[in-house]
Amino acid sequence: MSDWFFMLGEPLADSEREQVRGYLNGLGLRGQTPVQSIPDFAEAARIISHPDWDRRWWDAEQRERERLCAVVARGRERGQLLQALSQSTEQAIALPHGAAAVQAARMGCSDPGLIRAAAGALGEALYLAKLAELASEASSHPFLLKLALFAGGHWPLGVVDDHFYVF
Repeated sequence: MSDWFFMLGEPLADSEREQVRGYLNGLGLRGQTPVQSIPDFAEAARIISHPDWDRRWWDAEQRERERLCAVVARGRERGQLLQALSQSTEQAIALPHGAAAVQAARMGCSDPGLIRAAAGALGEALYLAKLAELASEASSHPFLLKLALFAGGHWPLGVVDDHFYVF
């Protein structure tokens, strides 16, 4: 098990920046999108609620999720697929909230909505990584790289003003 969220606010290591680049490139968002670290929950709240967030990365994730669902559905019986995803969903619900709440408390944040947002983002990353795993994708798949960022203690937030933000 990982220490989810334990590196929130810490600068990204070069290897983590490479994971972000691999994630963005894997979603087809090539280019020189700068990667920006976020220092605290207040700034994370500002980024995730920014009205001008860039939908390109979100839309690319959704297209890839749909593609993986189709790949996995072709390779498994419906019952096997539902069982595997159900187990992943149980994990995605059980783990994140407590970890997010603990780290938020350590950092002086008591906003339940922000804690739920962090937990939900991790839950989604766990689910997407499970899809990639069930589809037998390589370790360089963007969903596995995104989960690696979470496993390293960070929270990838998204693209705003042509920057990719990570808390």
